[in-house]
Amino acid sequence: MKTALHEQSDFIRKVTKGLQQSYKKLVKTKAEKNQSMVIMHNGKIMTVKAAEVKNK
Repeated sequence: MKTALHEQSDFIRKVTKGLQQSYKKLVKTKAEKNQSMVIMHNGKIMTVKAAEVKNK
Protein backbone atom coordinates (compact mmCIF):
# COMPACT_ATOMS: atom_id res chain seq x y z
CA MET A 1 0.00 0.00 0.00
CA LYS A 2 1.43 3.35 -1.06
CA THR A 3 1.41 6.25 1.30
CA ALA A 4 0.25 9.71 0.27
CA LEU A 5 3.84 10.97 0.40
CA HIS A 6 5.02 8.16 -1.88
CA GLU A 7 2.20 8.82 -4.36
CA GLN A 8 2.99 12.53 -4.38
CA SER A 9 6.66 11.74 -4.97
CA ASP A 10 5.76 9.53 -7.95
CA PHE A 11 3.53 12.28 -9.36
CA ILE A 12 6.28 14.90 -9.03
CA ARG A 13 8.79 12.58 -10.70
CA LYS A 14 6.43 11.95 -13.63
CA VAL A 15 5.62 15.64 -14.08
CA THR A 16 9.31 16.57 -13.96
CA LYS A 17 10.16 13.93 -16.56
CA GLY A 18 7.36 15.18 -18.82
CA LEU A 19 8.53 18.79 -18.52
CA GLN A 20 12.12 17.80 -19.36
CA GLN A 21 10.96 15.93 -22.46
CA SER A 22 8.79 18.87 -23.54
CA TYR A 23 11.68 21.29 -23.10
CA LYS A 24 14.02 19.11 -25.16
CA LYS A 25 11.42 18.87 -27.93
CA LEU A 26 10.88 22.65 -27.86
CA VAL A 27 14.61 23.37 -28.15
CA LYS A 28 14.99 20.84 -30.97
CA THR A 29 12.06 22.31 -32.92
CA LYS A 30 13.24 25.89 -32.43
CA ALA A 31 16.80 24.97 -33.50
CA GLU A 32 15.53 23.24 -36.66
CA LYS A 33 13.58 26.38 -37.60
CA ASN A 34 16.52 28.65 -36.66
CA GLN A 35 14.38 30.56 -34.14
CA SER A 36 15.17 32.33 -30.89
CA MET A 37 14.02 31.46 -27.39
CA VAL A 38 13.25 33.75 -24.48
CA ILE A 39 14.89 32.53 -21.27
CA MET A 40 15.61 33.86 -17.81
CA HIS A 41 19.29 33.84 -16.87
CA ASN A 42 20.56 35.28 -13.57
CA GLY A 43 17.27 37.08 -13.05
CA LYS A 44 17.34 38.77 -16.47
CA ILE A 45 15.12 37.97 -19.43
CA MET A 46 17.20 37.21 -22.52
CA THR A 47 16.63 36.19 -26.12
CA VAL A 48 19.05 33.56 -27.43
CA LYS A 49 19.22 31.34 -30.49
CA ALA A 50 17.89 27.86 -29.78
CA ALA A 51 21.06 26.37 -31.27
CA GLU A 52 23.04 28.03 -28.46
CA VAL A 53 20.77 26.51 -25.82
CA LYS A 54 20.98 23.10 -27.48
CA ASN A 55 24.78 23.06 -27.31
CA LYS A 56 24.86 23.68 -23.54
